[in-house]
Amino acid sequence: MMIKKRLQQRITTGKFVLPVVMLLSVVIWLGVYLIKPVAVFSQSSSLVWQLLAPFFLGKPVSLLVNFFLYAFIGYLLIELNNAFAIIHLRASIQTSLYFIVISACPELYSLQMGSVVALSMVASIYFLFQSYQHTRPSGVIFYSWIFLGIASLMFPQLLLFSPLYLIGAYNFQSLNAKSFFAGLIGLMVPFWFLLGYAFYFNNMEMFYHPFEALCVFEPINILVLKGWQIVTISFIVLVFIVAVSHSLINGWQDKIRTRAYINFFSLMGTCLLVLLILQPQHYITIFPLLLVFFSFLAGHFFALTRSRGSNIFFIISLAGLAALLSYNLLML
Repeated sequence: MMIKKRLQQRITTGKFVLPVVMLLSVVIWLGVYLIKPVAVFSQSSSLVWQLLAPFFLGKPVSLLVNFFLYAFIGYLLIELNNAFAIIHLRASIQTSLYFIVISACPELYSLQMGSVVALSMVASIYFLFQSYQHTRPSGVIFYSWIFLGIASLMFPQLLLFSPLYLIGAYNFQSLNAKSFFAGLIGLMVPFWFLLGYAFYFNNMEMFYHPFEALCVFEPINILVLKGWQIVTISFIVLVFIVAVSHSLINGWQDKIRTRAYINFFSLMGTCLLVLLILQPQHYITIFPLLLVFFSFLAGHFFALTRSRGSNIFFIISLAGLAALLSYNLLML
């Protein structure tokens, strides 16, 4: 007797879900650009990011560049899952979630530092995960921390997350004296290049700026967030809490390796949420990165649960995404 699949199972395991989501995303992006145009380049206080402004500022191609950055991040999320079997099957639900949430936030369409930071961090996580029980982890740890350093050049607050990388490496059984110093050197390499550039062009302020920005802590003020940002983060927090709670309660069903990866995602995602609450003025930069961890955790939850309650929650989440898109479009 054939068992009828629930809507949750049909969507999370469907072969055509990702192409449909991609097509829907393209339609939404084009519709927003034609009906309610958004800025094509997002300014930032980062001096490194400002170097790119003359190349993209005011050009519609910036919107296309940012879309392809997100598309590449989505591709890497699939490769990340294929390489480390985080969701136990060759799923693309994590990429579909990433695209659909980004599409529901039109103010994220502009070329911005957050998408570049997220891309660097996904590459960093890939190499960090490769270090799991690696016999000689120094090389992959070095590459992981290089990409962490690249992301930190533009968003220095990510340097605060380096202890989480040490915790992750320890849990992956790849932390030793050699790998520790390899990671430290990798983290410093991008800053050495920045120092050379700043010294050559007699602009040492550019080298000092990331460290000065790291020391700046604005007074906590949630009111700096716009309405669409508050609504969006509320939706993300709700699904995030459910997904993390599920992984904590039912983590014993996963392999030890998978559990270590999911725990790292949960830890990083939680700390990013805390940073977002403490320094909400960095929302545009933090959110695309937060979505990387959210997408995997939510994808893991939706792909592997089969209960009636999870199916109802999945349907509610889809309705919430549709409402989120409608609200954010109205707020443009």
